[in-house]
Amino acid sequence: MSNIRNSGTILVFLGAVFWSLNAPLVKFLTADPLLICGLRSIIAGITLMPFIRWKRLNWTPWMVVYISSYCALCISIILALAKTSAAIAIGMQYTATIWLFLANLIITRKFNKKAFWPVCVIFAGVIFFMCSGTDNSSSSGNMIALLEGIFFAFMSVGAKKSAGTNPLGLTAIANLVTGIFVFTAFPSTAGYMGTLSAGDWTVLLILGIIQIGAGYGFYNLGIQKISAQKASVIALWEMILGPVWVALFLKEYPTPLVLTGFIIILAGMLLDSKINVPQARQAAL
Repeated sequence: MSNIRNSGTILVFLGAVFWSLNAPLVKFLTADPLLICGLRSIIAGITLMPFIRWKRLNWTPWMVVYISSYCALCISIILALAKTSAAIAIGMQYTATIWLFLANLIITRKFNKKAFWPVCVIFAGVIFFMCSGTDNSSSSGNMIALLEGIFFAFMSVGAKKSAGTNPLGLTAIANLVTGIFVFTAFPSTAGYMGTLSAGDWTVLLILGIIQIGAGYGFYNLGIQKISAQKASVIALWEMILGPVWVALFLKEYPTPLVLTGFIIILAGMLLDSKINVPQARQAAL
């Protein structure tokens, strides 16, 4: 049991590492954000198509929950980035840890102190991170960003409930649906495709294959072995590593507030790993 849990932790961590590559890579793109969202999803979906095994998926309402929440998460991040600060737009998806804790509390009707304190510390760190940039924020942008955490929570639970023995296939389907939805709901987006340079396409291929395809692929593989709440905590590594890559490769350094947020988040993650013994990890979700 311990080996299964450890392998799940490693897989989710690898997913977060690949997600974090988004921070430095998107800085090389000047294309329309919705075009980037649609194309990288299509690329990820095509890359993972060979892994689809239709009979090994769980054809339940949870699959609809996963695909719709994944699509909503991708689009809400893009819309939030246009209306509020990047720190808020990216950081709010990780309030999923709070929503999952509350969902477990409602389902089990048991208050888990050992899970509660790490969640509080992590949430404080996320708040510090988001306070690093509120100059361009708007109430509508902040509201969209708030929904990200709910979408992320539903996505995580949906992945756990519907992937069956084919999590990579589920990831492929979700990305293909997201890409098709973007170009259907926002048809003018496709018109910007002609403005993309060879360099833009190279970055988009990396984003689609590695950042989205491998990132969500590893996350969905890992979440089959650990609880959704635990996975949402490990996924916080994206918030930490993204600015690290930007600092290393682009020489753009985080503000003191961001650094403070990082330290608090790391403290919460360490607290979670130390006090949440296996019995406390047996969450409903």
